[in-house]
Amino acid sequence: MTGDRASVITLVHGTFARDAPWTRPDSALSTSLQRAGCHVTRFAWSGRNSHRARSDAAEGLTEHLQRQLTEHPLARHWVIAHSHGGNVALHAADQLRTERGRAARVTTVALATPFLHARPRSITGWPLFIIVLFSVLLLGSASATAVTGPHSSADAVLVIGGGVFAAILALCAVGAVLHRRSLGPGWRSRLIGAIHAPAARPGETVVIRAAGDEASGLLAAGQFVGWLSAAATRLLTNLWFWTILIGLPQLAFVVAGFVGHGGQLAFDLLVYGFAAPGLVVVAVAAAMAGSAVVFGIDGPFAGLVASCSAEAAPPGTATLLQLEPRATPTRKGFAHSSLYNDDQVIRYILSAVRTSSHS
Repeated sequence: MTGDRASVITLVHGTFARDAPWTRPDSALSTSLQRAGCHVTRFAWSGRNSHRARSDAAEGLTEHLQRQLTEHPLARHWVIAHSHGGNVALHAADQLRTERGRAARVTTVALATPFLHARPRSITGWPLFIIVLFSVLLLGSASATAVTGPHSSADAVLVIGGGVFAAILALCAVGAVLHRRSLGPGWRSRLIGAIHAPAARPGETVVIRAAGDEASGLLAAGQFVGWLSAAATRLLTNLWFWTILIGLPQLAFVVAGFVGHGGQLAFDLLVYGFAAPGLVVVAVAAAMAGSAVVFGIDGPFAGLVASCSAEAAPPGTATLLQLEPRATPTRKGFAHSSLYNDDQVIRYILSAVRTSSHS
């Protein structure tokens, strides 16, 4: 394959699909591309659902594309990627542009990709102190209650809340271990950069989606988690919120003492004054933990420094092909996994490849 009209295609699978049949030489997409005179290759990565796995895959794909660009310097290069493979492909293409400029000549076709967006999260100063303080109090109280045995429904709630919070801390620790090689000065910026989808450039990124995609539910969940996480950050850094949450119960405690209704009532108010902030911390942390389902096992760790969301398109300008629902009574399998076998999608890709090879 030499000459200025040659096209080199690299197929990239998605999450949990290392041996995806559609990337094999005998698949419908591969066969059609080969018949059109394209040189088709396959890039395999771990397929694990984590930011670390996708970042490692992007580095590997960059090296793969570098070799293809060296072997076929006059060819037009394409990456066709499915699901989270699209995020891997965008980062690899962006790295190639940084290293080789326009000489990279790589176009990315993303099939049903949940594009990851990350925005810096900053919780410092007194909000961070309060969160740490009540986190310690919550874990300590929950541990003590668990040892002595819950005696009421409130005790049970405290133990469950402490258990959830401990599990979230464990997930953060797992994420820290996964990213241990990147920790050091500037690690926050590097982590956010490794997650946030690079800006798409006109003519270099094609997004193909189908209505009725089963993964749309996870896409919506990713968008909701991103919104909830950002809203929680604003809440936790609001002085009035903490003043009301902590101050009112303490004021009620003082008033109860003055009017002679101290004792158990005052004690309950005091406990509420310290328990409520702890439960708020648990609720916020639980929302961050929800990101592990959509973004990966290291989602909570990334959530410490970034508000992440999954969107239907990357930032920048991309070409979008939106298909009608693919799920029909006569079609087997999932709509999310049918795009690369769909006749309309294959025809569209072939047309785009042929057009570019003549330009």
